[in-house]
Amino acid sequence: MLDFGPFTLYTKTPNDIQYGTLYTLEVELPILYSPKRTIRVYLPEDFDETKKYPLLVMADGQNIVDKYTTAFGAWDIDVHEHNLIKKGFKSFIVVGIDSPKNPLHRALEYSFPYIRGAKGGDGDLLYKTKLQFESHLLNKYIGEELIPLIKKYFPVSDKKEDIGAGGASMGGIFALTLPAAYPKTFGFSLIFSPGFFLYSLEDIKNYLDSVIPGLQNNKLFFYSGNIGFESKFLESTKAIYNYFIERGFETSKVVINLDLNAEHNEASWSKHFEEAIEFWQK
Repeated sequence: MLDFGPFTLYTKTPNDIQYGTLYTLEVELPILYSPKRTIRVYLPEDFDETKKYPLLVMADGQNIVDKYTTAFGAWDIDVHEHNLIKKGFKSFIVVGIDSPKNPLHRALEYSFPYIRGAKGGDGDLLYKTKLQFESHLLNKYIGEELIPLIKKYFPVSDKKEDIGAGGASMGGIFALTLPAAYPKTFGFSLIFSPGFFLYSLEDIKNYLDSVIPGLQNNKLFFYSGNIGFESKFLESTKAIYNYFIERGFETSKVVINLDLNAEHNEASWSKHFEEAIEFWQK
């Protein structure tokens, strides 16, 4: 029987976890804003301690499986993984770190490292803030402390292609910058409704120019909808997808899924989660 060390079985009720099990750990992150967080580790329903599993690191960990821990709805990853297992896909472990409740602190934590928002546009708040951007600190914690901790207590694959990062909205940026910071560790990005429109596309491309060699063999799955607030995300998501295509990434490695009838919410992202995982495991 495996010893999961400091991680404890999640038994709070009510919860709506239908499949698999969840373990949690309370930590204090080495960052300035809202450092006390919960780390959530979801183990699939067919978990076998003698096997090694792919690992998906998700932003907004409170949203991955339980609607009772989120204000906006859950991704229902337990249900989607159940469906994927029935379709013959490999089961995988999911780890999520709860995000700050303060929206600005969350944005600073998931933003591009050292890139401020667009002056005078939608990103003006990020441009004007005097607060410290913290994504480089979060990425460093995940890459150098959390991943080794997870591998110590859970049977995780050592293959780069089996380790992914995912998220939506500002979390979609996190899903790109974390693998860029640790390209020898991560091989997949699930980039849903990324908040690229908050920045100058020139600034984003300059950043990507500096990290693109490390992403060259990675798989990237982009997604955007187009209804209501979500319409702000569409064109910039297409632009960054095209950036990778123009720089020689093969369409077998980089794809974009556009659901023009989808809104900006967990229900929409949950709907397309299985497609992203199927692409990852091809």
